[in-house]
Amino acid sequence: MCVSTMANDGGLQQVFHSADLVYKQLLVLNKQLYDCNTATAAAAAACGGGNSAGVKRKPSRSLSEVSSSSLVKASKINLSHHSTAALRRAVAPLIHSMEQLDAAALLSLNPNRDGNGAVLDLEKDLSVPPIHDRIVPYHMNHHDNTVRYLHCQEIADRYSVGIFVFPPGASIPLHDHPSMVVISRVLYGQLKVKSYSVVSPVHDAQTMDSDEIDDDRNWRNNVNSDSPSRFRSSFNMIKDFVSRAVSSRHDYHAATRHKLQVQENESPLGVQFSSDRDGKRTAIISAPNVTALYPDEGNCHSFEAGPNGAAVLDVLLPPYAEDEHRDCTFYEATENEHGYCLVPIDQPSDFNCLSGEYGRFISCEQY
Repeated sequence: MCVSTMANDGGLQQVFHSADLVYKQLLVLNKQLYDCNTATAAAAAACGGGNSAGVKRKPSRSLSEVSSSSLVKASKINLSHHSTAALRRAVAPLIHSMEQLDAAALLSLNPNRDGNGAVLDLEKDLSVPPIHDRIVPYHMNHHDNTVRYLHCQEIADRYSVGIFVFPPGASIPLHDHPSMVVISRVLYGQLKVKSYSVVSPVHDAQTMDSDEIDDDRNWRNNVNSDSPSRFRSSFNMIKDFVSRAVSSRHDYHAATRHKLQVQENESPLGVQFSSDRDGKRTAIISAPNVTALYPDEGNCHSFEAGPNGAAVLDVLLPPYAEDEHRDCTFYEATENEHGYCLVPIDQPSDFNCLSGEYGRFISCEQY
């Protein structure tokens, strides 16, 4: 943990505790799916042998009766195989804990009602001074797109917690979270949000070899299947390829062989919409709201801070891990007749994310 002990952490320890509990619940979901798949495979094998009439069903067992060895087999969670509804239920306690956070106490700030600074709570008309210029080491170039990061805690393969601090107008470009759930609490400020849900992959036939074309045909044959796991497994397979192409070869044209057809996420949690005279909608999230994304809902998003900056506490379940095919990919969005197409790109050259120290948030040697 990278947080020093202070009198009032605003409820951060409760967030850690809730993240632990939610991870265990997700592990239960993963275990149930693993057991279901194993039982289905065993039943299919028995039926295939012509002995279905004589097969004895095993009595159902509670999770406490399951052997530890079988639990280990399902110990690494893959959230892409679960429905968004099931994941929402599982992470509800964590969302509640993040809603209860006292952001001013967490960041050691004194709220005011004189309108100076960034919004802390719209309903209570509270503001606080932003902290982007108080993080050390100081970042002197205020003209580039640099977001600061305060690390809080990470437990490998379980969850990570950290705070992104946005100077005025700074942004995190469009990116994804493969097979992950992310809960975000705006601690102060306002941000423009773009959020997309994946509909299907898009291929450029001129750059595909015969094996990829066969894979594409198989995907299209299965996309309307009643099994949600077929869709999400195909989606992750393609995104794994994209991540490897971008991170290892940095070859833009090769990476664009696999694009993503997406639709705007119409109702992300905690986000409000406004429209201009031309009917163009803008999505805004303000402190103290909480938002969330899931493997198949709003998984690709971007944030752009308002004129007073912003700070966002993120909990990632599980964390990014390249060796587990949970690498971050950046995208450009282009509008088409079906919605939007996301094209994978290298990390934008003008974007930087620099870790630092502030108040209770101290450096850790392992990060």
